[in-house]
Amino acid sequence: MLWSPNTQLHYPFQNTAKDYSGNARDGTVNGSGVYATKPNGGRCLYFDGVGDYVATPSFGLSGTVVVFAADVRCKYSADDWQLFLGEAAQSQPDGVLYCRRTKAENDLFWIYRAGTVDQYVKAVDYFAAPYNDAWLHMIVVCDYSVGGSIYFYRNGILFYSVPTTGTPVFPSTARVKYIGSYSATQYLLIQGYLANVQLWTLATMPTAAQMLANANRIMLGMNPIW
Repeated sequence: MLWSPNTQLHYPFQNTAKDYSGNARDGTVNGSGVYATKPNGGRCLYFDGVGDYVATPSFGLSGTVVVFAADVRCKYSADDWQLFLGEAAQSQPDGVLYCRRTKAENDLFWIYRAGTVDQYVKAVDYFAAPYNDAWLHMIVVCDYSVGGSIYFYRNGILFYSVPTTGTPVFPSTARVKYIGSYSATQYLLIQGYLANVQLWTLATMPTAAQMLANANRIMLGMNPIW
């Protein structure tokens, strides 16, 4: 099930947190870790908001582009942050991986660091009806080069894009990554489902047409050709 040498992490969550990227970065499921069945018959991991998250081994990244993809189903919450991807030690002046649905909003956030300043980019109403508490395929493509951009895809279609601000710091520091949480204790993914979680890195930014084609290929479970 090895897709590409660019794949850093791939968790289908087929009753286990085994990594299918070829990098042997098997995850550790913390909390109840309830595995469930998706409507299409595939499997997924359910997070109930009480200590549920998946921790990866510590590893760093290289390149200038990060791609984060996942099958997601989560509810609107007036009280809780919902984290899909996070890292600890974010007070350090280095890059960071951080993707969330913010409480009391239907927006999808990607947070990156320019120097020591966090930059918040959001795709407004990404989870608005009919996508609240419904399955969708999420892809965020982040170009960390000078003059780069961030692209949000929903179900293989480009939803929103925006240029980055400043000179983004690429998240190269070797750290544990958290699926469904920021660190081991904070901001858990509240009552939501995740499946087919993937993390990619690329040396250069692909063309818009290639990104769109690959977003559709990932959504269909096919090997993207970067």
